[in-house]
Amino acid sequence: MMSIVRSEWLKLRTVRSNVTLAIVAILLPLAITLLTAVFIKIRDVDDSTIPAVLLGSGTMSVLLMGVVGVLVITQEYSQGTIRLTFAATPHRSRVYMAKIILLFAVSIVVTSIVQVVGSFGGKAILNSRGFHGAVFNDQTTVAFIAMTIVGVLVSFLGLAIGTFTRNPPFAITTLVLWPLLIEGIVGGLLSLIFGEHMRTWLPFSAGLGSMQIRDHFLHLGRWGSVGYFGAWVVGISLIAHTVLRRRDA
Repeated sequence: MMSIVRSEWLKLRTVRSNVTLAIVAILLPLAITLLTAVFIKIRDVDDSTIPAVLLGSGTMSVLLMGVVGVLVITQEYSQGTIRLTFAATPHRSRVYMAKIILLFAVSIVVTSIVQVVGSFGGKAILNSRGFHGAVFNDQTTVAFIAMTIVGVLVSFLGLAIGTFTRNPPFAITTLVLWPLLIEGIVGGLLSLIFGEHMRTWLPFSAGLGSMQIRDHFLHLGRWGSVGYFGAWVVGISLIAHTVLRRRDA
């Protein structure tokens, strides 16, 4: 199994688009967070200011990791190398599992770098500007853990969507529009018919909502929301895995 994972790692790091997306996923929220620390008025800073900015901009990192998940599988289909992969490893479940293991590791590394550098970098900048209060609290730590888990889950979801579509542009569009547009429209319609509480049952709304510092507005709570989103991802991934095994390469 490890040889398959190493093969997948080689394919991921030698494709420029994958590396570029991972770098952007790190730099974009860091730039927003550190620039906020530079220009925000000190009197407006409290122990949740930097984490709130980091978690808010971290949503982009989470979605970009989903795009990486899409490309991990769709690039092989678009370039025709998937046939070579399956010829070398006829047991397709092992290939899919190797991609999941790789995405798990990469997502954790990317989100961890964003959280650590953004938190301590923002704290150092604020301290240099004369702010000496705390910039962390217990809730921020829990929210960071939720962000890491959601980042992993979104990368798995990207892999599943890519497995279904086998088309990079269509899969990326589906992944990005799902939380940004589709759930907004569906949530609005369901709210008009059944009430505002229906928005909490939309998977991405639950998953991304768990990344907020305060979770009192979440109908399922922070970990209930993460678990609910995770159940959706697991279900879609299992279907994608079945399709991968039965469909011609």
